[in-house]
Amino acid sequence: MDQNDFNELLKIQRMMASRIIQETTVDNKIKLLDLINRLVTDRNKKAQKETIIVEAQAEGFSETETLRLIEELLEDNLIIEPEPGYLKRA
Repeated sequence: MDQNDFNELLKIQRMMASRIIQETTVDNKIKLLDLINRLVTDRNKKAQKETIIVEAQAEGFSETETLRLIEELLEDNLIIEPEPGYLKRA
């Protein structure tokens, strides 16, 4: 294998690693949205942010990761924060 082939192989490997990270992030967003949907009550149509964090930790998410995903979901307008400390589907 010459240097050009090796460099091309490294480039492909980096691209694949990047795609895996993107897919994992999307999968985790979907899992968190599902969790939020389960926690949102029919009566209030919202869930406490702290409850979401605790339940996400029970499902294997770290608090840091959960907070990051919540921020991304807020930015993506998939959820909203109708009042401080509560989240609901957009």
